[in-house]
Amino acid sequence: MPTFLHMADIHLGYRQYQSDERLKDFSYAFERAIDSAIQKQVDFVLIAGDLFDKATIGPQTLLHAKRPLDSLRTHNIPAIAINGNHDRVRYGNQFSWLDYLEEDECLTVLKPTFRQGDIELIPINPTRPTNGTSGGYIDLHGVRVIGLPYVGASTASALQALTYKVPELPTDEVQFTVLMGHFGIEEEVPTINDGVCYAQIMPLKPAVDYLALGHVHKPIERKNWIYNPGSLESCGMDERRWRGGWFYVDVETGTGNYQANHVKGTRRPMHRWPFPVDEYDTPEALYDGVRDDLLRTKPMLVSRQRPVAELRLEGLLGFDRHDLDIRHIQTMLTEIIEPLVGRVSNHTVSDENEIVVDQRLDRTELERQVLLELFSRDKRYRDEAEQWAKLAQQVKSMVLAENDPTAIVARINEGMRDAR
Repeated sequence: MPTFLHMADIHLGYRQYQSDERLKDFSYAFERAIDSAIQKQVDFVLIAGDLFDKATIGPQTLLHAKRPLDSLRTHNIPAIAINGNHDRVRYGNQFSWLDYLEEDECLTVLKPTFRQGDIELIPINPTRPTNGTSGGYIDLHGVRVIGLPYVGASTASALQALTYKVPELPTDEVQFTVLMGHFGIEEEVPTINDGVCYAQIMPLKPAVDYLALGHVHKPIERKNWIYNPGSLESCGMDERRWRGGWFYVDVETGTGNYQANHVKGTRRPMHRWPFPVDEYDTPEALYDGVRDDLLRTKPMLVSRQRPVAELRLEGLLGFDRHDLDIRHIQTMLTEIIEPLVGRVSNHTVSDENEIVVDQRLDRTELERQVLLELFSRDKRYRDEAEQWAKLAQQVKSMVLAENDPTAIVARINEGMRDAR
């Protein structure tokens, strides 16, 4: 019975919030996933893109990748990877760090050949996968793994080409087919760039038993064959509720039946909570209120690891906003909560008609901040202002993309349920 572990979006080298400890957190998360694969004695490991956070990495990040992969190699467990949008080579036919790891026999990188809208799938010899040539698929233990790296706006056309190419491949001794891809699905995250819809994926179902995705950082299990494990660590505060991890997949020999179990990774806790400022008439009164709030909140944030904590100041200020000392509040947050990283985000306004935003932000982020301010002013929506703002942006994107009205209504209803 062949077994494999499917992970994605490791983002090694991400020094989040400029914190060295957060850099290590991403490394530890990868080590835990690899240790789990070794403990379970899986036949191989799939890495569905974004092993690294950037195409250019430093020596420390290379070590964070090599040591766990070397451990896999010591236990005779192959690692199969594809390029994601973060770790792919940007310009020309350059030698990437994934290529280096392949030459060092730490992993095998699947790279199909694209020619004039068509896709060519060349097999890789599993007994010597690092033979210096690019290949689009590899057969291991009766399982065929086909790779589709990140191709951006060309994803839909690549999937269409694969619909015809995959059934044409020889099937000797192949009992189970995996397509490993790095792309998002519009219905899951409507604002994602270069996403595809389920209608563009479903034609592959007759030829593909398991679609192993990366790119979207939240766990997804859909239609009994589409799986996205989510990122091993939280890549942003907005992802704090997405408990990503990895899938263990057991394939039943001779039948093609399988069982996929999602294992949630152990992450450093991240917390964000609002603090309404409307009832305070002076800075001193507000600071006293913040201090009381921090003291009440601290017991709820106790954990084995020091958390990342963000206090959001929201609402209408009762005094001139220039008298608000954010640094003083930041100091209180650091002293009372004692987080690994403490952040104070100011979403207050000093006039009912004023919306203060950073004009240096791009249009999407400016729009998000304006929506946040508007929802934060209404007590009915204040507690979930972030979700309501995100929903408004998603609905706008779906309308502009001329999505089916039924799908738009369904997304609105879903978003309203989530925000309640």
